Amino acid sequence: MSTIERAAELLSTGLREQLKPSLQDGQQSELGLDLIERAAGTIGMAQAPSGPGAPSLHAPRIQPSSQSEVGARFLRVDRNNLRALSLIVPDGERTAVSESFRRVKRQILANAANSKTSANANANLVMVSSALAGEGKTYCAVNLAISMALEVDRTVLLVDADVAKSRVPQALGLQAERGLMELLLDPQVALSDVMWRTDIGALSVLPAGVAHKHATELLASDAMRRLLHEMAERYQDRIIIFDSPPLLAASEATALAGLVGQIVLVVEAGKTSDTTLTAAVGRIDSGKIAGLLLNKIEGPRLTYGYDGYG
Repeated sequence: MSTIERAAELLSTGLREQLKPSLQDGQQSELGLDLIERAAGTIGMAQAPSGPGAPSLHAPRIQPSSQSEVGARFLRVDRNNLRALSLIVPDGERTAVSESFRRVKRQILANAANSKTSANANANLVMVSSALAGEGKTYCAVNLAISMALEVDRTVLLVDADVAKSRVPQALGLQAERGLMELLLDPQVALSDVMWRTDIGALSVLPAGVAHKHATELLASDAMRRLLHEMAERYQDRIIIFDSPPLLAASEATALAGLVGQIVLVVEAGKTSDTTLTAAVGRIDSGKIAGLLLNKIEGPRLTYGYDGYG
């Protein structure tokens, strides 16, 4: 039985009832992030290469950053580095990866738009996590952020909230010593001091900063709540994506989950067990789950084509 079929079966039992509150009546997703109503085609697919020779986010080529004319922190992202890591390349060729995330983002954007008339006022705060480390959450968070930043009417802020094992700066070729932790620890540090604009659409990046032993408490603090309010309210069209620690590996993830409006869980194809997935869902408010995103698919789906959407 495939991971897709196992997840669908899981949803038809106990987890099905847990995830139902996350969907509006009659709401359907283009790629199947609704998970409840559509059996095998219900899991979003991030078609990243896997197996021997697959790219890793752990050791990319680091490019120096530059300063824009107005003096703000500015990063020119190396497109060749994005290709090497199988990340979406702005203005690049049409690929299975780029098409997958085009469809994944549609439901998330729809939820954010609908939040203006619903009780979920934080739906523009989106947390990307996984049950365990190594399932590809950073890969998915970066791709989702790039894809959203290419929308003509959206600004996107990608926040590296995995303080202990930061990967976002490496993926984008960013060298930064300060970030989220410094914002929460030092009231003299402004968001503009540590946020980086990029040359990818309307994408900005907030690095994690220096690891701190009280990271969990900081992410659950009033200072964090105020910061999220500031980031979310500064631009009405802004989507904020958080690369979170794994839910079963770090307590910071649970603290962050309590502050966001939407959660995307990355599931590694052929590896994540039903028990593990259920345990991860049990640590968060299931009503916030936008869906599961199946990652590291092998086989013909890696080839782009109109019959390969899944």
